[in-house]
Parts: sequence; C-alpha cells; structure tokens
Amino acid sequence: MDTVNPMNVFHGETSLIDFYTPDKGPPIPLVELPQRLNPFRKDGVRIYAKLMSHVPAANIKSLPALNMILRAQEAGEISNETHTLVEYSSGSTVTSIGIVAHILGIPKVKAYVTNKTTEVKLQLLRFFGLDVLVHRTFDTFRRTRHPVHSDPNGGIFVAAEEGKREPGVVNPDQYFNRTNWESHMRWTGPQIYAQLPEIKVSSTAWGRPKCSIFQVQGTITGTGIYLKSKVENLVSIGVATAPEDRVPGPRSLNVLLDIEFPWREGHDVIEEVGSFEAYEKSMELSRFGLLVGPSSGLALVGVFNFLAKRKENGTLDELRNSNGEIPCVFICADQPFQYIGDYFKKLPSSHFCPVTNEELFTSDRYPYNMDWEVTPEKGQQMLTDNGGPAVCVLDLRNEDDFNASHITGSLNADVGARDLPNPYKHAATLTDLFQKLDSRLSAEDATFGAALKGRRVLTVSYDGNVARLAMSILRNRGLEAYCVQGGYEGGYLERKCRRGRLDGGC
Repeated sequence: MDTVNPMNVFHGETSLIDFYTPDKGPPIPLVELPQRLNPFRKDGVRIYAKLMSHVPAANIKSLPALNMILRAQEAGEISNETHTLVEYSSGSTVTSIGIVAHILGIPKVKAYVTNKTTEVKLQLLRFFGLDVLVHRTFDTFRRTRHPVHSDPNGGIFVAAEEGKREPGVVNPDQYFNRTNWESHMRWTGPQIYAQLPEIKVSSTAWGRPKCSIFQVQGTITGTGIYLKSKVENLVSIGVATAPEDRVPGPRSLNVLLDIEFPWREGHDVIEEVGSFEAYEKSMELSRFGLLVGPSSGLALVGVFNFLAKRKENGTLDELRNSNGEIPCVFICADQPFQYIGDYFKKLPSSHFCPVTNEELFTSDRYPYNMDWEVTPEKGQQMLTDNGGPAVCVLDLRNEDDFNASHITGSLNADVGARDLPNPYKHAATLTDLFQKLDSRLSAEDATFGAALKGRRVLTVSYDGNVARLAMSILRNRGLEAYCVQGGYEGGYLERKCRRGRLDGGC
C-alpha cells in the first residue's frame, strides 16, 4: 500500500487536525504476536495486534470522536455558532471529543458522568479541559453497571435533551450516532485490509485474514461490516464481558442487546471473557512490549477461546487459507496506564514482583542538601568564628564514647549507633534510627526541644551518616542544621577534641 506522509510530519495551521486524521499519516501499526504469546502458532494460526492505542490520543475512541464531529460539520449540525459539545461519558470517548473539539475551535465540552466515576477519571477529564457534571445513574438495566440508554432520568437522555434544547449546544450522542461506528468503516477496516494484503503478495492468502476480533460495539460494527464486505467467509468474533463482570470499555452481552447499532451484521460469533483473564493477558502483552489496556487482553482471550473450541470440535481447518495458515487480527483499543490501580485489584499479588524495603516509604522522607554537609575543617571554622552565629554541637555517639572524648559544651544523643551498619545501606537500621531521632529531636522533647530551639546546630557522629540523618530531621523542624562529613572516625575532630581546642557552645 502507498504510505501517505511517510515521514510523519504535519505542517501549517491544519497540522493538529491532520495529525489526528488517519488518512493524513502512515497506517496504525499491525504487529504479529510471536510464538511465546501465541499458543496456536504451531497450529498455523498467526495473530496480529492492531495497535489503535498508537493513535495520537492513545485510544481508539478518538476515531469515532473525530468522525462524529467532522460529519456533523459537513451536515451543518456543528457550525460557527456551536460553542459547546455535551456527551454522557467519563472515559475515552468524551476525552477524545474534548481534544478534537478544542483543535477545531469549539471552546467548551461538557461531560455528564456517573456518580460512580473514579477520582482518576475525573482528574483526566479536568486535565483535558472538560467541564464535568456528575449525574446520578440508576443501575436498572438488566442488573448491569453500564448506562441505561432509554432511561429519561439517565445521563444519556439528559445530554441528548440539552443538545436539542440549548442553542449552540450539540450532543454527538455516541450511543445512537451511526457516524460513530462508521468511523471504523472509514479508517480501521480499510487499514487492516490494506495492511495484510501486502504480507500475502507471495502466498496468496496472507492478506485475507480469515478471523478477526473486535471488542467494542462501534468497532465491531464498523470494522466487521467493512471486512466482511471485502473478505469472503471472514469470521468476526464479538467479545463481551462475562455477566456481572466489568472491563473498562467493553460491554456485556445484555447491554449490547439494547444498542441500536447494526452490530449483529458485523460479527458471527460472540465470546464472553472474565475480567481476570482480560487484565492478566493485557499485563502479559504489556510486559512483552505491546502496551495495551484490559480490553485488548479481553479481545485476545476471546480469540484464544474461539480457536480452542474450533480445534476441539475439529473445525479449525475450515478457517485455513490456501497456504494452510489462519491469520487473525485483534483490536487494541487503548493503553494500560489509566487502569494501573485496577490491575492490582483484579490480580493476586503473585502476579507482581515484590517491593523491597517498603518500610522506607514511611521513614526518612525529609529533604537533604549537599550544601548542609560540611568538612571537618569547615565545622571547626564554624565553631571558632567568634564573629558568626553561635553553634551548638549535637554528638550522636554512644554515651561512653562521648564521655571519653567530645567537643566541649556539646550535647549527647545516644541512639546506640556505634555498632550499627550504614543506615543508608540497611533499610531496617535507617527506619529504626529515623523513628528514634525524629522523636528525640522534636520540638516537644524534654531534653532537646528547648535546648536546640532557635539554635544553629552542627551534628557529628562516628562516620557522619547518623549525623546526616539527624541534620535532615532538624532541618525539617526549621533549624539551621549542618552535619560533619566523615564524623569522628575521620580523625580530625578527635584530634582537635583531645587537644581541647573546640567548644561545642551548647
């Protein structure tokens, strides 16, 4: 196929909308799964991921959003007088509508969202500049958690009514707008059909996928209808979530029955897949470099289930091309990042690598600065500079070592540090020391609270590490604190102390 704009560069005042228009750039990647991700490869099955997650908005819904707005402009439904688009959606569709609308100069997009919308989704909508109106949604439709399209009190109905009632306000209405699914007849289906025929130049059947899978009703409708019009005997699989289960984006079969799109014409088989399998497969694909969301995992598991049934009943060979292979395509609608929290809810901890030293998340979180760490020579200068502010020395060695030798006038805070490992290389030690010091060096401590209040403090320890930790804690308390690099074990301070040449000033 001829590649439009092969260098993928967009110029001029139309650059942004051109960037979002599939006709104006290279095709969206189609990537075959290697054998490690394709358990049917030895059966002659080749499975390709259509990475709609690689469109500019990083999700497939940008194509319906673009097509609905462009077609509405062509029909005169959106004009220069249009100032607001309103849509019931808390996800990728209304986000994409917002992006495209802003590119095309429509200043405001309002999103009606369910009161069950997550905080992350609300933040995303607001990040993209959408007005958010929370609407109470009744989960009365066949016991699902998806919106009820015919409910006069529901958000879909209310958004549609606002679009009809208010001048300058348009409701694209993703649920009943045929230009939604026609976007996939316009772009997704033709791209897939154009990409795979190149592969089959020398083997006849490579360019004609005999099995394709699409998981969102608009996608299955548009892409399925297009491919079935081009590919004889194509089997199109519609994959729905299992009853009473949920994966972001796809719908259960019960909800599909209420959709007025001609989705039945776009598929031949329906597979139902649970959320556990969807999230698990999505994460596996992501770990091998295909960064795709849970609906992509759902789609791929649907292909696996379909192929397993055909293999079990002995009809897999009926799908083969003349070269004996069965090319399959599954749609990857978006990326996993906005669902990261859900992966940890859906999947057991055994699916994830453990986090080492988690205790540090609650310890030693105060700031450090190299400018607060001084050499022993600089520390001596601070103590002997009569013209500078008075310095109080806080000695963090054990009491018996402190009594044997210390800077005159210094304070001692024995935290049992003499035989401890370097706290910055031993998490348990750091956690224990931080808790002790954070308590003892607080403003409320009977010994050190008043003694250090308003003072300029120089902390010292055996090797400088505990002093560094204490310095950070004191800085967080608001004191001007410094630590001596190398501590007493560096030798300089110890020699000065034995000669009685330093005064701790406390």
